[in-house]
Amino acid sequence: MNYNGMALFCDLDGTLLDDQRTLSKENIKALSYFVKNGGHFGVATGRAEQTIRLKLPELPINTPSIFYNGALVYDIQKQEEVFSCFLPEGLEPIFQGILDRYPGCGVEVSAVGRVCVLRYNNIIDFQLWREGISSVKANWSEIPENWYKILVCDTHEELKKIKAELDALNRTDIEVMFSESEVVDVVVKGASKGKALLHQKASNKDKWRMVFAAGDNDNDLAMIEAADIGIAVANARPSVKKAASHEVADHNTPCVPQILKIMDTYL
Repeated sequence: MNYNGMALFCDLDGTLLDDQRTLSKENIKALSYFVKNGGHFGVATGRAEQTIRLKLPELPINTPSIFYNGALVYDIQKQEEVFSCFLPEGLEPIFQGILDRYPGCGVEVSAVGRVCVLRYNNIIDFQLWREGISSVKANWSEIPENWYKILVCDTHEELKKIKAELDALNRTDIEVMFSESEVVDVVVKGASKGKALLHQKASNKDKWRMVFAAGDNDNDLAMIEAADIGIAVANARPSVKKAASHEVADHNTPCVPQILKIMDTYL
């Protein structure tokens, strides 16, 4: 098949990776075939850009990818930033209040060049381990400027309360979203995988004739809507399934071979 002019962006956790957070040989083989035959492949994730080099170097990424749920577009091949946006200043009292009221929650700040943790818990520990990212324990005053994302981790029930509190503030400058059952991401208002994908589409309008995107969770919804063809895995949230043009099996079944079969119908 000839995939010239076709682009594919995949979410990682819950989509491209299985329950064990591993990348199947079938997905690697299918992605390599796609890229070898002219396709453009990138990831779209809440993770940091370093996670590709540290944990997933076998991914055949050949176009700038989306990180921190849209706060950063980064070219892995050139190792340079393409686009970024940062959280507003002055959020420390809000999230210190969350820490005070929810003693079991963990809070992490991803700033330029450093990941700072205000409070560790087992969920934060797992997030850092799976990404291969080093972190430092820090107070608010020790965190450098320019924050891509704040991560709040707790049980799903506690996070629903925390998210409700943050939503009730009616802030017009931040986005609060679930990226996983036990993870809430906070980014600057307007930052999303969808906005980042639109940026990429505009930058590549002379090269790409059709853009596909695959995802599962709330943070993927805008990307599914922004793509020409959105694809939901079977474990996706109802809103993501509703927005998608196609649905494939859940993330424990390699999704890329299924996606290529869908793509083939558009060639």
